[in-house]
Amino acid sequence: MSDAEMKSDNDGNDDSMDSSGSGDADEIPSKAATVGSSSSDSDDTEDDDDEANQIKQYLELLGKIQEDKYNYDNYVKLLDNAHRMTDLDKIRQSAEIFASVYPLSPEIWLRWLSCEQTIASSPEQLREVDKLYRRALGDYFSVEVAEQYAQLALLADLELSESIWDTLIPTYGLHTTKGRAIWSAYREDYLTKTEESTERLNRLARIFEQELKIPLKNMEDSYIEYKLLCEKHKDVLEDLNPEKFERRYKQAKDLLQRMLPFEDKLLALEPHCHQERAELYRQYIRECRSQLGDDELQVLYERSATDCCLDPSVWCDYLRYLDKYPPDLEESSASPVFSQSAFDLVNRALRNCPWSAELYVEKMRIVEREKRPKEDILKIMEEVATVEFQAPEPAVKVWLEYLTYLRRHANYEEEKERDILRSNFELAWNQLGRTWGELADPECKILQFWGRLEYGQLGNPLKGRDLWQNVMESSDNSTRAGLWIEYAELEAKRGMEPVRKLYRKAIGSVGLNDPETLAAAWMRFERCYGSLEQLASCQEICTATVQAYYKSLNMQRTPKGRRSDPKKEQEPKEGSSKTKPNLKRPLNDQSSDADFKKPNIPIGPEPPKKSESSLEENTKRIRLEEPPAKEIDTSSDSRRLFFSNLSFDATEDQIRANFPELHFKSIELVQGSSGKSRGFGYVEFESEQDVQRALSFDRRPLDGRPVFISSLARDKTNRQHKFKYSERFEPNKLFIKGLPFEAGNEEVRKLFEPYGKLRDVRVVYYRSGKSKGLAYVEYESEAAAKNAVLKMDQYEMSGFTLSVALSAPPPRGNPTGSGVQETAPSTGSSLGGGKRHAVKGDVKQKLSSMIPTSLLRKTAAQTVSQPGNSSNGNKPKSNEDFRKLLLK
Repeated sequence: MSDAEMKSDNDGNDDSMDSSGSGDADEIPSKAATVGSSSSDSDDTEDDDDEANQIKQYLELLGKIQEDKYNYDNYVKLLDNAHRMTDLDKIRQSAEIFASVYPLSPEIWLRWLSCEQTIASSPEQLREVDKLYRRALGDYFSVEVAEQYAQLALLADLELSESIWDTLIPTYGLHTTKGRAIWSAYREDYLTKTEESTERLNRLARIFEQELKIPLKNMEDSYIEYKLLCEKHKDVLEDLNPEKFERRYKQAKDLLQRMLPFEDKLLALEPHCHQERAELYRQYIRECRSQLGDDELQVLYERSATDCCLDPSVWCDYLRYLDKYPPDLEESSASPVFSQSAFDLVNRALRNCPWSAELYVEKMRIVEREKRPKEDILKIMEEVATVEFQAPEPAVKVWLEYLTYLRRHANYEEEKERDILRSNFELAWNQLGRTWGELADPECKILQFWGRLEYGQLGNPLKGRDLWQNVMESSDNSTRAGLWIEYAELEAKRGMEPVRKLYRKAIGSVGLNDPETLAAAWMRFERCYGSLEQLASCQEICTATVQAYYKSLNMQRTPKGRRSDPKKEQEPKEGSSKTKPNLKRPLNDQSSDADFKKPNIPIGPEPPKKSESSLEENTKRIRLEEPPAKEIDTSSDSRRLFFSNLSFDATEDQIRANFPELHFKSIELVQGSSGKSRGFGYVEFESEQDVQRALSFDRRPLDGRPVFISSLARDKTNRQHKFKYSERFEPNKLFIKGLPFEAGNEEVRKLFEPYGKLRDVRVVYYRSGKSKGLAYVEYESEAAAKNAVLKMDQYEMSGFTLSVALSAPPPRGNPTGSGVQETAPSTGSSLGGGKRHAVKGDVKQKLSSMIPTSLLRKTAAQTVSQPGNSSNGNKPKSNEDFRKLLLK
């Protein structure tokens, strides 16, 4: 029977006795007695109903956890429910289920440990509680848990007590502001459990001396106690060295004065200031590390990891420190802090930040560096397969690291190993494509890597050429001169003629970001390997291309016969990876490759054309005369805005039609060298009131793409955006994820309007205009928001299950993605639409069949044929045939 049931039964019996009075047992009960008995029965019934409801809620929460393993809130609710039931078995069960997925916070540990410590009486029970405390201290560096652990030392026998202090003193005794309390408790426990003697006094003096070498707040009080002890018992104290003690004490005092300003700043920070706290810890460590010992420095890293546990960059800092100064694990250390390896630390980090690609990369490198079993790499990839990344870039980063690891350990002499490596590349590309579609790896980093290996170690240049053709046809890669040059250098493995054809194709690409550099590379190639005719043809084509390029730039500068604002041309196109050509970059006159210069095209009317121009005239060096600087007219900037993320096909008329509420004075779309719009432009309004109104329409879709509207600050750092995501808890704003991708603002508004007056509704889109499956809903009141959470969380909408929570953003780290970073409730799961949990068994089956045989104890089961390779005389296999082979 649980404590609640016992309490309920006792209450019922007391009520019955009170209502019966003092009459005989055979006497007929009075009316009052009957009423009292009925009241008791009613209370018992209510208690039974409450207990039944709590058990029902407990079972429902277990079911939700089974469906969604990474929903942090469900674990918190489960543990709260168990504590309300006052059932210790349920508390233990809930805490263990929680701890199997996430580390328990110090608050959760304290609540559980208090229950365990209260009922522990025998030495065996106290030792079981001691094990729990050590687990708690292994999750986070918590002084609060340490102080409660110190209370257990007061209850334990001498042997267990000494073990507890051996754990606490070397770590928590180093905490600058709270360490002195640990030392005081240690001295109190020692004095309580030992008899008065000369040895006891000398040991007490040594404890004081050990404490006073450490920079601790209010250490002057301990100094006074030590001096009184020395004065009172100077006749029996041994090995006193006042000069050495005073020198160490002064050093600690000086260091304390340097550390206290940082401690005060940390204490003054608001709880939501995650980035500021992380940066302050970095500055703290940077400023004091030269004077701190290794243990004191590691304690600072532990504190930063606890206080900023959801910031992957903080864990990475700590990992780099531990890698540079690894602990001596051969020495027995009772402290969980100093007995952990880099592998233990990265596992702790990933329990806090399972969405961080950087931490998975660090874990792979640690596994390789520590020469752990190669199967550990496969286990990491199986973990990654269950993670829901917020964007494709982190997934690409992890796959690249895994493929790089396989490349380092592959035996290229064996055909089987080469085919297995190819299979992993194809698996990576297909999985990313299935998960992210067109958004997956737009720069084709995986295909670039694969292609380089095919040209090199894998020994199939034809396959490499096919892969690089796909790279250059994707996204805007064809505009990047650097990629064309790298492609040409790889093609040299196939011969000189393929390189020549490639350069000819590259120089004719539309929208090249730097044709001058590409032309110089082709010229170098022809000088080394070409004939006179080939060199002359190259010069002619390159000179004409560069002249046309700078002529188009000149035409952009003078639209409709007037000079535009030169600073406007420097406005970046949001979301574009194209680099702006540097018009002031001079060619090296000393270089033999400088066969052409920027053409001297005057500003204004075009000069008369010559009837014929010789090859010599076409290839002579011409310098571009920079136009004279013109004063910028900023008088109308207060009525102008910057429009970006437009479709390249968007016109002025479409913009006017899309914003009928605004009064446009002029719209100027910036054009590229090809004459097409570059996706951004400048808009001038009739009045400044229209400017403020236009900013409120930021991200209104046009042709399926959200239009970004921002102020025309000429200094990019001062340019402010309408939407700035709050980093604070917002009790009247909801964060919704799991929306159907076709749901827009109106659909979401209709769904949440019944629960209160709405202030704003915004669905989050990618730059391409595709919904992310996320939305923010802001109510006028907090009560309406809370009501909506209760009613709409787990609501089914068009086959999608919505997750609704109050907006409580996690710390804003340094994301690797290039898009707009969305904030989300700290639920432990990544953002996105529908669930994409992978089945671990399936992933393991695929990955284990693809790792090179040199990495496995067992040989690979079957060689996978290279797709498209007909050198073995077999018919080339299709993608479907290839997948079937993989699944075997």
